[in-house]
Amino acid sequence: MSGVTMHAKQVFGFVAMFVCVVAGAMIPGSDMLSHEGILALAILAGAIFMWFCGSMSTGMTGVLACFLLLVLGVVPSFGDAFSGFITTTTWFVLGVFCMTLLMQKSTLGLRLTKRFIALAKGNSKKLVLMLMVAAAAISSFMTDTGAVALMMSFALPLLDTLGAKKGSSNLGRCLLLGVSFGALFGGFTTPIGHSLNVLAAGIYTQATGLQINFLSWMSYGVPICAAILPIAWLALIKAFPPEPITEEAVQKVLGSKFETGPMDALDKKCLALLVILPTLWILGNWIPLFNATTVALAGMLLLFFPGINIVTWSEFERATSWNLFMFFGGVLSIGAAIASTGAADFIATLFLQSGITAMPVFAALLIIGAFLYLLHTFCPTSPSWVAIFLPPMITYATVVGIPPFLPTFLIVCLIAGSYLVPLCPALNMTFDTGWYKFSDTAKAGWITSIAFVAIAVAWSYAMGGIFGIY
Repeated sequence: MSGVTMHAKQVFGFVAMFVCVVAGAMIPGSDMLSHEGILALAILAGAIFMWFCGSMSTGMTGVLACFLLLVLGVVPSFGDAFSGFITTTTWFVLGVFCMTLLMQKSTLGLRLTKRFIALAKGNSKKLVLMLMVAAAAISSFMTDTGAVALMMSFALPLLDTLGAKKGSSNLGRCLLLGVSFGALFGGFTTPIGHSLNVLAAGIYTQATGLQINFLSWMSYGVPICAAILPIAWLALIKAFPPEPITEEAVQKVLGSKFETGPMDALDKKCLALLVILPTLWILGNWIPLFNATTVALAGMLLLFFPGINIVTWSEFERATSWNLFMFFGGVLSIGAAIASTGAADFIATLFLQSGITAMPVFAALLIIGAFLYLLHTFCPTSPSWVAIFLPPMITYATVVGIPPFLPTFLIVCLIAGSYLVPLCPALNMTFDTGWYKFSDTAKAGWITSIAFVAIAVAWSYAMGGIFGIY
């Protein structure tokens, strides 16, 4: 019966895509929104249905959407239709798989696994919380996708060592979802925790002539992270109660069967790269040469250098998720098409002219925050939304008498990630491992989403609107 149901869902996804595309093709363009913009939105809607229904792999659905952009004339050329495949984000994702390989090829993953198990004392719920906190802390000083890659390199060997099974292990669900959630929380705690923060800071300075203050940013971001992280942890272990780690499993990890002994040459080479790469990512906030993608690709290439020889090509090929690479390229290509056809501007203008800005400030910020959160949830092209919404929101802040930094931080905070569907990069990386289903994200994240929007808006308004801190 479940096989028939799954087949029906897959067919429904294809039918929904067909209906969306036909409807988009039949709707004429107008002065407000071009026909190409309508088609771009229709293709996005159809792709979302297919992702939810599992009609194809997430990567192939992304490629299908790009193909439709091309053959339906939404964009003028093949290069425009598949533009997302040459972005730095897509290639960064490919490069960061070296982090996982470094852990898998050495005994470092096992050493860290033993340390986590010892600290958690066999308590699986405590173990989930520890990895979430670690992911948030790491993500505050490096990109969230890099933090996810690093924490996955801890979590996956741990699950293998404990004998957890994909599809049936709630501990696996909790650890992988928790790693993504924690990394997304940490990304907005400091000005250097996410590339969006840097983009928003540039727009803010250009519009106001003011510079972002590091400590002021942290006074907004750190308390929000500290408040939402335990809520997310409780919601996660409530939705998927992790199976206890048995005493036998604890002894298996800590016992002599998994004795690691002294670090050998391979361990030392892997450890050196695991220290050097995150360090360069952090330095990349000030030194353009060390941008995230350049460092990730350099790390990937070093794995194959003579004298280093950490992995073979066949090992790299097996460890790399080409599905994830295709998915990222597809999502970014759709986002670029939505922006280039004017559909993104249409959505922003329609919303900001709806009368929402005439409401009391706190209520307006709450509604705008919820709207942006949901918008980015289903169309995860965060740089586009920051570039489109931030300038008018800075103007709005000036008009109503609140610091422009308030909407600057709030917009970045709310659209850096989503806890409802695994479409944003930090979630799709863990989703692609197969330890949880597409719908599991919403089951674990709906309470977190509501609490997150409410806490972020309330604290930001208190700091900027009441105390005037910016």
